[in-house]
Amino acid sequence: MTNIELKELQQVILEIALDFNAFCSENNITYYLMGGSALGAMRHKGFIPWDDDFDVFMDSDNYFKFLKKARSKLNTDKYYFQEENTKEWPLFFSKVRMNNTTFIEKDVATRRMHHGIYIDVMCLNYAFENKFLRRVQYLSARILSSSALSKKGYITNSKIKKILLLASRVLTAGPLKNMLLSFVRINNSNKTSLVGHFFGRAPFPKTTFPVDFLSEPRCTSFEGISLPVPKEVEKYLVVRYGNKYMELPSKEEMAKYPSHAHIVDTKKSYKNYIYDES
Repeated sequence: MTNIELKELQQVILEIALDFNAFCSENNITYYLMGGSALGAMRHKGFIPWDDDFDVFMDSDNYFKFLKKARSKLNTDKYYFQEENTKEWPLFFSKVRMNNTTFIEKDVATRRMHHGIYIDVMCLNYAFENKFLRRVQYLSARILSSSALSKKGYITNSKIKKILLLASRVLTAGPLKNMLLSFVRINNSNKTSLVGHFFGRAPFPKTTFPVDFLSEPRCTSFEGISLPVPKEVEKYLVVRYGNKYMELPSKEEMAKYPSHAHIVDTKKSYKNYIYDES
């Protein structure tokens, strides 16, 4: 993808983010920029220059409120709600995709699903304060994620990963899937002092942080607009990326985060590129 194409893509993502922000405000839903989007806001005042995605997270109460509101109130002329844990989208986070655009990723290029440009909406689950139980909670989410990636069509050349993906899919084919998901989300009703983003890419030590880091969102500039980050965003970023998060990464580190896109078109529907849905 050229720099011009990336900038065009980021402008469409920013439009989705603006509409998403308005939707959450209208429906009294609290959310925060997370991961690379939060890092971009603090280090670059917008997108990380080479980044082609946009991620937010919410605590469980706000996440499930968002799911409910999105099903009934999202502007379906403009957007498509790709809900978590469904046949179309088996992973455990949701997406808001723009209609009449294209963002096709290699591992789902032949999958019958909506392939519009999107933002990711993640759920923070309340975490066990006991480290052993918290690790079991994390591992349960890893098994579920591996199974979902296998169903989605994750591409890897690693034989070990292929075996693990298949094993997790077989393991979760029965009632164990719901048992594992219930365990990951077991603390959401009574709350704890910690929250964890267990369904992301981060290793165990970087998944969990005090819920007090969230608190009332703090608005910051992102590409010239005001968007919310955790109140203690600096502390969150230290947990996620280390003390030197404001420094630009090495080329080796950047290579770990390649472009998500295989085919991108900001003006035409993905239906022009892959299949006839009829």
